[in-house]
Amino acid sequence: MFTFKTIKESGRYASFYPNYHHIKLKKKKVGSIDDGFSHKIRLQVKKKNINEDGNPNCEWKWITLKRESNSVADAKQFLKDNFAEIIEKYELYPIIAEY
Repeated sequence: MFTFKTIKESGRYASFYPNYHHIKLKKKKVGSIDDGFSHKIRLQVKKKNINEDGNPNCEWKWITLKRESNSVADAKQFLKDNFAEIIEKYELYPIIAEY
């Protein structure tokens, strides 16, 4: 099951920066939800062919789902409701380092 973590900016200029919404699987980040209006869902997946994008040094890529949500809560619910289908269709690649 997916879990979620919202990162809020802090400090003097925090109001200029959006919140970050991380999608996690087994405590590792596998994607994000855009804080903008359409709340797009991005997932990090393993490439089927290491050379498919001309970069043999990286074995993963970002994909953006076609689904657009009206809120972050709606995007989270979509991910929870479609967990089995997402796991079956995509080989999620966990992000090791937090940035």
